[in-house]
Amino acid sequence: MTIPNTSAGPSGRRLASDGSAETVHSAIASWLGDAKRGPIGRWKGGASGGAARSFLPHVRRFDRELGRKLVAEVTVRDLEAFVDTPAAPATRNRALTIVRTFFAWARHSGLVKGDPTDGLTKEREAIRTRVLTEDEIRILLAGFDATRYGRPVRFLFLTGLRRDEVLGLQWSWIDMGRGIVILLPEAEKTGRTREELRRVALSRQAVELLAAQRSALFAEGIRSEFVFATTTGERPHSDSLKPILYGLRGRRSNGLPASRDKRAKKRARVLPDDVTIHDIRRTVADALLNRIGAAPWIVDHVILGHARPKLLRTYMPTLPLGEARDALQKWGDELAAILERAPSLRRALPEAHTLPL
Repeated sequence: MTIPNTSAGPSGRRLASDGSAETVHSAIASWLGDAKRGPIGRWKGGASGGAARSFLPHVRRFDRELGRKLVAEVTVRDLEAFVDTPAAPATRNRALTIVRTFFAWARHSGLVKGDPTDGLTKEREAIRTRVLTEDEIRILLAGFDATRYGRPVRFLFLTGLRRDEVLGLQWSWIDMGRGIVILLPEAEKTGRTREELRRVALSRQAVELLAAQRSALFAEGIRSEFVFATTTGERPHSDSLKPILYGLRGRRSNGLPASRDKRAKKRARVLPDDVTIHDIRRTVADALLNRIGAAPWIVDHVILGHARPKLLRTYMPTLPLGEARDALQKWGDELAAILERAPSLRRALPEAHTLPL
């Protein structure tokens, strides 16, 4: 099995001092193709699920940087350099998870005798509690509204769903008449441990947004199973929102700081660097609890969709979607009021953020 979407790697084999001839590149292909002990069989949703979208970029980088080395000759220093490259602790921890699981498989397969990742430890990740201010909500929505991804980001605000759950949303999962979305286990983070289908209540505003999105796709001549399909009808990439967010932060589309060259394009910064897309989900939860007064367990288990304890699943099998819908309805009204308090915001945004992509 080849690495999905990866660049072509080395195909030749070299002979190690102990007689083995397995490069990291060829071993990665075997690892991904191992249905029993490889990672794809364990990742929720397989090669197209959320776990794969999170970890495969690290697998590809691992292949690019160390693919030509023999597996038996990879050193601790090589792995330290690989793991330390990303800037964020959470991203470094994902890179470490990849090399750990790869070398555990390699050891079981007889490609290495020891484990070069033994001395590597995960970093402590800071717990984020940040919620967006009203100004940041307005700027974020106005910035994305000027692009193809305006409706997906608004849908994030109206539902509290995760980014990948929204970008991967399919029409067949939605009952517009009843205002319900049923997320399949492979489409959401806790699908394997939930032991029940996840049902998501939709407010009136969310249903209206979906209807507008369907009309927009028809007008473009796009026929796709995905609600927020690309111009080619495909599922948007998980990182498709990043270039727009980087632009609002005053950065280049790849996330690098704006060039200081006087000939370079001027990039105005309208959002701080610590604003992330996931902050939307936390902001929705905080608003439902503190602005709307929704019950904490309704916010946690019904709207955010965190897996419920087995006792609750057994004795309270039916979730109160009506209460969740009422809370989201009130939040939708509150969100509309927040946006109305700054009607001239679009004119205040830099020109780069008011042009459709």
